[in-house]
Amino acid sequence: MGRPASIGAILKERIAALGIGKRLKEAAIEPRWAELVGPEIAAHTRVIKLDAGKLLVAVDEAAWRQELLYQREAIVAKLNQEVGGDEIIVSDILFTGPTIAQGKADSSLPSTSLGTSRSE
Repeated sequence: MGRPASIGAILKERIAALGIGKRLKEAAIEPRWAELVGPEIAAHTRVIKLDAGKLLVAVDEAAWRQELLYQREAIVAKLNQEVGGDEIIVSDILFTGPTIAQGKADSSLPSTSLGTSRSE
């Protein structure tokens, strides 16, 4: 008599059969954001949404936005490595928020669920 399949193996099989593996990986970015980018970056940013591989992130200060633009490729690579495994989940990051000319933004960053649109 064969050994019964583990719950993990059964879940992996069902996720693959339903075709929702990539969506589950996408949904993992927002709750793991601080872990993935570190507490310092997370303190100045909020994930807004992921759409067609483009991650939209709100930034609270112009200086941080500028710094993150320099780190964009490294952050994309880390997100894909940690969350995507063998799949490309994030192809680019778009940082929204104040520009150098605007200075500091309102202290309350938009906070929305990943994958949902923000209505104003």
